[in-house]
Amino acid sequence: MPTRPDYINGDVCRVMTGYPEDRTTTEAIRYVSSHSSLGALLLATSEKGVVTVLLGADAVPLTKLLLERFPLADVRPGHWSEDELAMRVVHFIERPSRGLNVPLDLRGTRFQHRVWEIIRDIPVGETSTYSAIARQIGAPSDESAVGLACAANELALVVPCHRVVDDNARTGSRYRWGRARQTALLAREKASFAANAAD
Repeated sequence: MPTRPDYINGDVCRVMTGYPEDRTTTEAIRYVSSHSSLGALLLATSEKGVVTVLLGADAVPLTKLLLERFPLADVRPGHWSEDELAMRVVHFIERPSRGLNVPLDLRGTRFQHRVWEIIRDIPVGETSTYSAIARQIGAPSDESAVGLACAANELALVVPCHRVVDDNARTGSRYRWGRARQTALLAREKASFAANAAD
């Protein structure tokens, strides 16, 4: 089981939750870093698909976090295929109306997968709340567990936890990659949705 993740409000996520198999695997992990209007972006892939997308102020600490998550893996800089996937994510940040479709290697507990699948179904330009998702999975008293599942999500944007907000606020403070990024992403997505509706 993953350890309880910390919620952060700073530019760099200090805690990689990871899973026991990540810390003992010797699999090949390839990564690239890029830059977007939200700051640095690091994308890593396994043989199955994208396993990590991290956001931060600088790529160096993000690379360190990746190495901490996969201490025994063969972690190396990627090539053109990883670059292409990273650019898809960057393009999505700048133009959400394009959508985002990349192959995934989604790792987590059964409960986390249930939460993440619901979140991936939230359309661009819309939001949900932690309590609403708890009700959708049939566990209305597990709002805090939904929040922990969002905090454990290591696929920023691909699993769009920025679309999950607190019930009493327009943008929740529990977003793993910081309130400012969440606010910016939601504003862009709403503008993109409105522009598409007007066409």
